Amino acid sequence: MARRRNDFMKLLENIEAGFLSPFILGVAQSAQGVVKELQERGPSWSGKFANSWEIASESKVSSGSGSPGAPQRLLAPILTPKEYKFKPEVKYYIANKSKHADYALDLKEGRFWPNGEPKAPRDVVLSGSRPNKDHKRGAVQPGDGEATSSAELDWYVRYIQEKHLDKTISLYMDKALRNVKL
Repeated sequence: MARRRNDFMKLLENIEAGFLSPFILGVAQSAQGVVKELQERGPSWSGKFANSWEIASESKVSSGSGSPGAPQRLLAPILTPKEYKFKPEVKYYIANKSKHADYALDLKEGRFWPNGEPKAPRDVVLSGSRPNKDHKRGAVQPGDGEATSSAELDWYVRYIQEKHLDKTISLYMDKALRNVKL
């Protein structure tokens, strides 16, 4: 009798896992999509910042390599059905582990002197001069000068405040749930 009960419980767990899998995959794909957008929107001088993002769940972490070059795709750790059901509303934490992350995210003012073109494949969004008194990342004024910026100033705060984060999550969740066959 105990064996039948165990088999039945295992069957219920498998059914539940099958039911939850589109939601679990949608959340993971949403996190991956957010990181991809952050890599595309953020500054990329050497590529180290773009490759220093990480996606963490309660029990696992996927980290970028932190190496220079073009942004590398980052896969989110897959949640178990128990993690999906019983963890708080926030399933993943996304952060950048670069030592200059606060500056690149424009959360902290710093001093910048890089001149010339970014080494990673990225279009320069601003070029010109950087006044001596203000070396804030992205604070480049049009005109003569060799200072450049590979992302608009306050790009990260705008990404959050202008609801781009919410739109990305909705896009990937909708896509995952559209593929559900009942």
